[in-house]
Amino acid sequence: MKKLLAFLLSVCMVSAFAVPAFADANSDYIAAVKAYQAQVAAKEAAYTAAVQAAAQQAQAKADAECLAVIAAGKAAQAKADADVAAVIAAGKATQAAADQREAAYAAAVKAYQQQIAAKEAAYTAAVMAAAKEAQAKADADVAAVMAAAKAAQAKADADVAAVAAAGKAAQAAADQREAAYAAAVKNYQAQVAAKEAAYIAAVLGQ
Repeated sequence: MKKLLAFLLSVCMVSAFAVPAFADANSDYIAAVKAYQAQVAAKEAAYTAAVQAAAQQAQAKADAECLAVIAAGKAAQAKADADVAAVIAAGKATQAAADQREAAYAAAVKAYQQQIAAKEAAYTAAVMAAAKEAQAKADADVAAVMAAAKAAQAKADADVAAVAAAGKAAQAAADQREAAYAAAVKNYQAQVAAKEAAYIAAVLGQ
């Protein structure tokens, strides 16, 4: 504690003797500081002006580059629009060509279908005519066969009747022959009986 008080007392004494010298040195220091501050302010002003000039130059360059980018973007957009329009036009042309091909194909198919329908109608008509002709011929053939069958049946009936008549005539002739034979046999038997009776009578009369 005593050492601290001694130190503080010595500091106060030194400060009391050094105040006049420090006053002169302080004014010089203040002037030097002001001069330095003026230099710093001048440098700061120059730096600020340089920075502002560089900023303005950079802004001008950025604006120019931005305008160039915008112009390039507009040109690219215009080119893209033109390309899109060309693609759309090509697509429309392709679609129109496809529609024409499809219409032509549909017309060809329709014409072919009409030809097929006409051929089928002609074929059907020919088949129907041939069928009618064949039916007429079949009807005529059937009628002819029926007529021939009837004629054959009539002839067969006539032949049967003729055979029956011939059979009846033959039967009558056979009956007549059998009756004549029976009469002859009976007559012969009567003669034999008469001869036997006469012979017996002659034998008995002896």
